[in-house]
Amino acid sequence: MMFAYVSLFVVGTLAARLIVKQRAQPARVRARR
Repeated sequence: MMFAYVSLFVVGTLAARLIVKQRAQPARVRARR
């Protein structure tokens, strides 16, 4: 059970990093406005 929780936490962290990267990329869109 512990391994499942750890793997889930790691996947969540990776997903959060990807979301942050995607949000940081569209900075040009903000500059346009």
